[in-house]
Amino acid sequence: MPDQTVQSVQGSSQADWIEATRLSTLMTGMDASQRPALLVLAALTWFCWGHVSPWTLGGVLTVSLCIAVIRVVFLRGYAVVTAQGDVGAQLAYIRNRRWFWMLNPIGWGVWPLVFQGRLPPQSEVVCWMLIAGVGAVAIAWMSAHLRLTRTFLLIYFGSVTLSVALATAMWPEVREHSSNLWFPLVLGGYWLLLLRISKYLSEIYGRSIDLTYQNAILIQSLREQKRAVEEASRFKDRFVAGAAHDLKQPVSALGIYSELLSNEPTLADELGPKIMRSTRAINALFDSMFDLAKLDTGQFLVQPKSVDVAALLEELGTQFDTMARQKGLALRVRPVQASLYSDPVLLRRVIGNLLGNAIRYTSQGAVLLAARRRADRVVFEVWDTGPGIAPQEQDRIFDEFYQIDGAAAAEGFGLGLSIVRRLSEQLWCDVSLNSRQGVGTVFRVSAPLALPVQQLSRAADRSFGQSAGSASGS
Repeated sequence: MPDQTVQSVQGSSQADWIEATRLSTLMTGMDASQRPALLVLAALTWFCWGHVSPWTLGGVLTVSLCIAVIRVVFLRGYAVVTAQGDVGAQLAYIRNRRWFWMLNPIGWGVWPLVFQGRLPPQSEVVCWMLIAGVGAVAIAWMSAHLRLTRTFLLIYFGSVTLSVALATAMWPEVREHSSNLWFPLVLGGYWLLLLRISKYLSEIYGRSIDLTYQNAILIQSLREQKRAVEEASRFKDRFVAGAAHDLKQPVSALGIYSELLSNEPTLADELGPKIMRSTRAINALFDSMFDLAKLDTGQFLVQPKSVDVAALLEELGTQFDTMARQKGLALRVRPVQASLYSDPVLLRRVIGNLLGNAIRYTSQGAVLLAARRRADRVVFEVWDTGPGIAPQEQDRIFDEFYQIDGAAAAEGFGLGLSIVRRLSEQLWCDVSLNSRQGVGTVFRVSAPLALPVQQLSRAADRSFGQSAGSASGS
């Protein structure tokens, strides 16, 4: 039951959930009262038997039994809708059957037509006690929904009053009954008493339902926090395992190369490039760790300057050309004559991470670094002829520590694209990709020609804060 409550809370507004819960409580009470209601009908029939015309008794009993059957069908239909867990469907089911709340009390309100003034005094008192008890018991479970309770009581006592009036008008022996003089006062007083009790019970139900809702929200929040903690724990485990794996290879290789070089100085030309590659791999891994730490602590400051797009691409091409040639790849650069007002360091890191990934995951073919001018933006593109990315993984590759299946041998912690996404957000850049398995992938970074005013204001505020801090500390 608690799980169903939390699930229904997740998919509905507070007002709808509370309304549906009030109705559910009411319906549960109505269902529980089915057998007692049949026993009351049987008792009324037994007391009236032999004192009333069979036609009158049979007619009223038939009406009551038909309403009882309708009530059973109504409750079963509601149970089916409730099992689906859709709060909106539950409310719609009730709204489409408003007529039932008028029909149900009529089944009880017509009984005074049978026994009013026509039974022995003791039997008539018992029948009135049963009818009065029906109203008292009904508000015990109907008060969960005060509006429907008032509707029930109004129609119920209206039916009883009308039945007494009809009985008085139709049968002379009823008109001679002395109780007709004080009956309206007793009936009205009892009706007011039930209304007052129903209001009090409704307030109790309301507090209980509100508490249930708050508890469900709390449970939902705790579950989400638990999932977040578990996910963070898994990330940490993956990070530690990945760090141990990825750092072990280049560090071990560096130790081996250094030992060989100390023993065989003549191998310097051969071992030098290998030592450089191992050192570069270690530096790249630590750079990713430091970048992530800076992003998490908000230490990356955007410092916008004028950026020559062509010069930026040429610098990146020169930087990664050696890495591409070592893998037998052709690195092509197609610049565009344009300039941006952005942070050159962060922008270079974004595109550099994408370019490094493209070379790392491509075993043959070529890698293309290009830029295009699009209205008030410059679109940077990194094309590769690698294995491509499966559609189901394209939404996840920007998550921290996520690595594509089958790419475990590649260097890195699975942080590169996460850093790209977060740095791009700092620069107001949009990052997208298109990929086909077995063909290749293209990443696009759409950068504005100038950072928005609010980003520049934040950068200025941070710079001013740093300057003020330095001055006060000097």
